[in-house]
Amino acid sequence: MPLFIPPVPIVSFLVKYGIGVLILAMLVRAIASWFRLDERYAFIRFLARITDPFIAPVRRIVRPVGVIDLSFIVAWFLLVVLQQLLLQALPLGW
Repeated sequence: MPLFIPPVPIVSFLVKYGIGVLILAMLVRAIASWFRLDERYAFIRFLARITDPFIAPVRRIVRPVGVIDLSFIVAWFLLVVLQQLLLQALPLGW
């Protein structure tokens, strides 16, 4: 009996685009911080709530270098690595 292969690779779609949305949210939040848009704005608050669980642990380990916060870059790199590892671990067609 063959294994069930879904017609659309749902899991890989969720992994690829779910983590992609998180990376995009981190990028928008980083650019907003350059323009000094803080959490007064609802959209920035929303982005902060989505991205803080990924940035806050990295921020505790990686300290800012002068005025540059490297935690965004490190968290972004870790999310890309996690995305690639998850996609490679999935069976073909999932």
